[in-house]
Amino acid sequence: MPAVTPSACRLARRTPFRPRALHEWILIAALSGLTGLPTAHAAPLPSCGVFGLTVDSPAVLDALERKVGCRFGAVRWFQDWNTPFNQAYARTLSAQGRELELSWQPRVRAASGVRGVPYRDIAAGRHDAYLRQFARDMRRGGVTVRVTFAPEMNGNWGAYQLTRSNTPADFVRAWRRIVNVFRAEKAPVRWVWTPNILYPDMPSSYRALYPGGEWVHEVGLDGYNWGTTNPWNRWLSFRDTFAASYRQLKLVAGDKPVQLGELASVEQGGSKAAWIRDMCAALPGFGQIRRAFWFHLKDGRVDWRITTSEASLDAFRRCVRTRR
Repeated sequence: MPAVTPSACRLARRTPFRPRALHEWILIAALSGLTGLPTAHAAPLPSCGVFGLTVDSPAVLDALERKVGCRFGAVRWFQDWNTPFNQAYARTLSAQGRELELSWQPRVRAASGVRGVPYRDIAAGRHDAYLRQFARDMRRGGVTVRVTFAPEMNGNWGAYQLTRSNTPADFVRAWRRIVNVFRAEKAPVRWVWTPNILYPDMPSSYRALYPGGEWVHEVGLDGYNWGTTNPWNRWLSFRDTFAASYRQLKLVAGDKPVQLGELASVEQGGSKAAWIRDMCAALPGFGQIRRAFWFHLKDGRVDWRITTSEASLDAFRRCVRTRR
């Protein structure tokens, strides 16, 4: 393993972990406004509006719905490359009245570790057979799915990070190749392009990585307030976290609908409850945001969950009630 520089550490810790495989799926409940089908609750819960959260099991999802007092209308999960689309899972979620969103990561797990799938190989058609089968399975499922290919592709962390041999131009060609295959198979997909928020030492601009309006239905941003969990981090408000990147995103993507694919704050370094209140007050000023997903997980020593304190939970509960 090569030596890890402080800069590399900073970047590596800016993004929470990814789930290992489809069977270890992570549920992201996007509060999309659907009423859905009846659940085990005594009475149907109201919609949670635009907000979302990430949970690691249906039981946690159910408990959070009861604590927050609303029903999550969409589900988002992560999936690695060379794994088949889970039609049964998609049908089950759709039958519950939930929308589906897949975060599709071009990486492969093996005994030797995790390796990225080179964008240029995808662009050259070397994975077309896999893509065609995946698209056909989605078409047979009969449910529209939002798909984010290579989330946070502008970062220099993770298996599919940008390098001299894995360039922004390679990414754009790979994205377009995938979309063309899915269009040919008539798969019911809405494509969501989701980079990370910008940092000074990011390896690429949004513009260099944007596939173009005809290849993208929606765009998104991933971003976190790390507080003082690391010596190189500082407390950032919701506006501090997203405003500058949101402006740059609009310059590139125009009037495309926007989502916050991953967002969260820690308690360390400030008031998480105040951060949530600031988020709630600030969101109307981000006029193109249609949905926002809270990363409700503990990543090692960093706890992103809404329930890290009663004050934070209460702030989120109140925010949901005012943003329905």
